[in-house]
Amino acid sequence: MMFVTSPTSWSAGIESPRLGSADSRPTLQHPFGWRGDGSGRFPGATPVTEWSATKNVRWSTVVGRSFSSPIVTDKFVIVTSEPDLLICLDRADGTVWWKVQIKAADLTDENTRTALEKYEAPRDGSGLAAATPLTDGKSVYAAFANGIVCAVGLDGKRQWTIGIVADPTTGYGRSSSPIMVAGKLIAHVSNLYALDPATGRQLWVNTEAKSSYGTPAGMKVGEVEVLITPNGDVVRVTDGKSLNSEIGRAIHSSPIPVGEGHVCFGDATVSTLRLNAAFKETEVWSGMAPGEVFGSPLLLDDTVFVVTGAGELFAFDVRGKGAQEPLLNGQKLFETEPNAGPIAYASLTLAGRNLFLTSNKGETVVLEATRKAQLVSRNQLPGGTGSSPVFSGNDMFLRAGDRIYCIGK
Repeated sequence: MMFVTSPTSWSAGIESPRLGSADSRPTLQHPFGWRGDGSGRFPGATPVTEWSATKNVRWSTVVGRSFSSPIVTDKFVIVTSEPDLLICLDRADGTVWWKVQIKAADLTDENTRTALEKYEAPRDGSGLAAATPLTDGKSVYAAFANGIVCAVGLDGKRQWTIGIVADPTTGYGRSSSPIMVAGKLIAHVSNLYALDPATGRQLWVNTEAKSSYGTPAGMKVGEVEVLITPNGDVVRVTDGKSLNSEIGRAIHSSPIPVGEGHVCFGDATVSTLRLNAAFKETEVWSGMAPGEVFGSPLLLDDTVFVVTGAGELFAFDVRGKGAQEPLLNGQKLFETEPNAGPIAYASLTLAGRNLFLTSNKGETVVLEATRKAQLVSRNQLPGGTGSSPVFSGNDMFLRAGDRIYCIGK
């Protein structure tokens, strides 16, 4: 069966290399950011399935800690790191090309600068640099929890920096990543903003669509481009108008498109909803994945996978109707200690013919990309991470502890 692609990054009628292939390149039409194109699927990748600190590591570079995931171009690997760094590495050998510090002091408006300088990341929260950056192949766009959104060229030169002053809507900080939809840079910083990627100028703001921890998803309903937020708001991309609200809910994760006019929310209740031409929702099916869910769902052919923070894997038939029992019902992926807290913040990722999931303790499980999701290998690095790996050709780029690893033959 064919993979269902997301309209946020792959435009109908345009032939492009499959994401993850060695010749795939980020462009304005096909940007690379959170989970690659937002789906977490890299079907063109051909990564190794076994590695350790001394096996199949092409290079590793100290970059500092963060929950954000790396992004890649044909030449670079780019990450954010706490508290305010944007770092560019050479993807061939891990050499640091440049580091840019993104500070509130850079803002020219005094009131905005003062407000952002007063922001304090919640203790035991997601920090300031949890959002994954985005690139269109020419610029890198980054959002920080204090309200800064910026653009930096691939040469490391600053292009623009703006500050957003808005009361926080989440107790553990901000982690929603910027995305590009219909040529607009979307930032969910308490309110939902559309920015001109060339200048940072605000195109519209929606103050009704409040942010959660996850990242909005872009999709089409008929011919209309819309944003679906983790809190279930449906917002038109052209002008920021609210078309519907509370159609679903995902506290920590991001919704994903699962077909034309269909969107899936992954939480303790997993559900798929269909939006009609008037943007009214109808629930198609729902199932249970008991426990806290931090990672976003993954669509593989006609199966949706969801992993809980306890590292338990659930699978559902995306073509199901009504209440359905899971195809996989809490398959345990990691050994956990009683009352030890969440072990998996990362999202499940597809690369080639396998599924990958990293734990907060540095272990990565590799599974067959089938409904049975049988174990292929277990791999351990010295540090843990809450971020998800990304893939390009034979290489996997993985955050672990305070390092970025390039895993490959």
